[in-house]
Amino acid sequence: MAPPGPTNVIIISAVFSALAAIAVTMRIRSRRMKRASLGLDDYLIFPALLFALGLGINNIIGASIGNLGGHIHLDAEGLPAFDHSLTTFLQTEWAAQILSVLSLTFAKLSVVLLYRRIFRGDLFNRICWGLISIIGCWGISFFFATVFECFPVHDVWSTLYGQPRSCYDYLPMFFATAISNFIIDVMILATPLPIIWKLQMPVQQKVAVSGIFLLGAFVCGISIARIYFFVQASHGFDNNYDVTYNLAPTIYWTQLESAIAVISACLPTLRPFFASRGTESIINTWRSKFSLMRFGSSRSLVSSKNQGYNDMHLTGEENNAKIQSSVDTVPLTDLEALRSSDSEGISVQKSFTRFNDQA
Repeated sequence: MAPPGPTNVIIISAVFSALAAIAVTMRIRSRRMKRASLGLDDYLIFPALLFALGLGINNIIGASIGNLGGHIHLDAEGLPAFDHSLTTFLQTEWAAQILSVLSLTFAKLSVVLLYRRIFRGDLFNRICWGLISIIGCWGISFFFATVFECFPVHDVWSTLYGQPRSCYDYLPMFFATAISNFIIDVMILATPLPIIWKLQMPVQQKVAVSGIFLLGAFVCGISIARIYFFVQASHGFDNNYDVTYNLAPTIYWTQLESAIAVISACLPTLRPFFASRGTESIINTWRSKFSLMRFGSSRSLVSSKNQGYNDMHLTGEENNAKIQSSVDTVPLTDLEALRSSDSEGISVQKSFTRFNDQA
């Protein structure tokens, strides 16, 4: 697969930045449609988007000014010419690493906090806090490791591969970042699956619900692709100075990874855009069923809410009565309210209204 030219890098950066922005906009709009307040998971998606957009702009600058995706300029001796173009490329390549770590960190935190709003239980809560701690340590450590790749920092772009006396070997750090990032993504994807498969619902619905959360697997696939292309590029580092061309796939896959991470974090919250009126979607159904199975066996009754109900109309001939049953399907934005219950049993939400014909 040949690296893309500067024009393709610009197109990829612009398109996926726009898609990430659209996904976040739809997420906030979904909250408004449910008349629900924003949670911490919603607020954290904003910096994830901000850094993803910054990464897209950074890559556009790298392609338009730094010749990212094009062949490096050579001097009369056939060596890389340290002109403004190469300096800009090295600066944007360094900035891309930093922005990627920041965007991915906030996107991961948003996903885990979304889990905490949906699922209940002391064990699951401890697992989530463990993931949050791991993600936070990962983001902080690799952020500073990348920022201070060289000391003084300007040595990053003053020489092609940095001065050995002031810069550490970049290859081990890249692989450490990429591999640990992949492992954390797998941990995040696997976390809700055991709970989902314990729910009392048909296997088909379990698969569908699992698929909603496994959409983040796209990010894992992109992480693998980014590692692959970097390995291909690194093979020629010792005898090939064409870094603007060889590193282009790694850099634009970095952009794809950040944008897809933001989009994947938003997809489970977009039910109002994909569920038709009067038809209950799968995601709404499993939320209600989750309230029927928790980590204990005691029962507690919680009050019905005024929104997110699935109405089932039952009619009978006895005493000419009509009975309307309403089961609360617990919208995603309202699940946080259920956490106020201290019990670990079964929570059933149902209300009945009886209408008698006067005729």
